[in-house]
Amino acid sequence: MSEAPLREGTPEYSMLIPAYCRARCALEYPYLGVGSADAGLLRSIRADFSAARRADCTLYALRERLVLKSAGRYLMTHPKAALVDIGCGLSTTLRELETEGCRYYVDLPEAIRLRNRLIPIADNERCISLDVREREIDGIPAGDGVFFVMAGLLCHLWADEAAALLRGLARRYPGAGMAFDGVRFKGKLRSSLPREQRLLEITGLGGVKRVTGLPEEFGRLPAQKRLKLSLLLKSGQLRFYEVV
Repeated sequence: MSEAPLREGTPEYSMLIPAYCRARCALEYPYLGVGSADAGLLRSIRADFSAARRADCTLYALRERLVLKSAGRYLMTHPKAALVDIGCGLSTTLRELETEGCRYYVDLPEAIRLRNRLIPIADNERCISLDVREREIDGIPAGDGVFFVMAGLLCHLWADEAAALLRGLARRYPGAGMAFDGVRFKGKLRSSLPREQRLLEITGLGGVKRVTGLPEEFGRLPAQKRLKLSLLLKSGQLRFYEVV
């Protein structure tokens, strides 16, 4: 049981929403293959899940499946690569991927404290307390390759901060793989990912590709939900990129 109830509006509470949505998908859409580890985790947390219930759980499932597929493609040519989840929250997605490399979880200090309290760390895992807006990620052994996951992170950064993060990773870890997403905003309050060519220009990323199709297993969703997710990807309202 967590030490105190997590309250809406706190950074720690925001970590519950993806976990809750993935757990819901495990119950309502088990064929999507997400959320099996999250249901048990949520039973150990005291919180009001009202805000999480209002979220679209399939959107979080889509993000996880796209990440897993992109990382899997990278691991086909880099089977010993290190895996790094930036802005990890309470995600254990990386555990579904087979690699001889270490898994790293990077997030703000308060997020890592909560994670360490709730999720026992495995022998081949490391947690790093770091604000990526203030300091670059270093010390990741990349001799056998490294794959960075930034699921749901960039929309919490200003556009110049998101560009600086991607540019820094590309410079510090040449040849790295990546999977990241962002939302297209009408205004410019937060990061709005540009098209591939512009993204290449401002970050120096090589081989960046935008994913516009739903994973095969999403074909079993109810038609209305499937159409909504498909339109989000194809219209660019949700932009998902991979570098593999």
